[in-house]
Amino acid sequence: MMHVLAAVAKLAKLRADEARIDEQILNTNQALTLVQKKVSERLARRYMATNEPRVEIPEALMKEEESFERLLHALNDMKNEIAKQIRPVEEEMIQANVEHLRHSFNEERSDLNKCLESIDENILGCRQYFQDYERIRSSLNELNEKLSQLGAEPIAVPDILPTTDFDERVQQRFEYLRSQGKI
Repeated sequence: MMHVLAAVAKLAKLRADEARIDEQILNTNQALTLVQKKVSERLARRYMATNEPRVEIPEALMKEEESFERLLHALNDMKNEIAKQIRPVEEEMIQANVEHLRHSFNEERSDLNKCLESIDENILGCRQYFQDYERIRSSLNELNEKLSQLGAEPIAVPDILPTTDFDERVQQRFEYLRSQGKI
């Protein structure tokens, strides 16, 4: 986790540098545009003042424009270098995020499997309860038979399930619980 935090801090620093460089490039572009406009205005005035067919551009103006263009080029190179540095950090962040998501997924999948195992255990437990139910119901029927043989009135056996099929019994119990508002 510490590795991810270091990568995040590095990415944040690079992003801040990139934003600062973008701002400087924009400012330099604006300054260059202003210089080019002034150069063009000077040339236009000089051309209009002279009737020469060809106007020479003053060397100082050319050098000034070249220096701004070199600065702009250097700033763009710096921006591209920062972008190159950001890419691996971003990829590292993405990979760390993928690993984290996979880990979370595996934990959730494990929890889901545990839930399914518990459901399976409960279903198998239900099967055992139905077997116990059959044994006890059979025992109650035998006791009622003995009561009848002794001339006594048989006692009603509660909730007789009319089927021996496990699936149908489970379905009947679901319907019973639903009718009771319990599910």
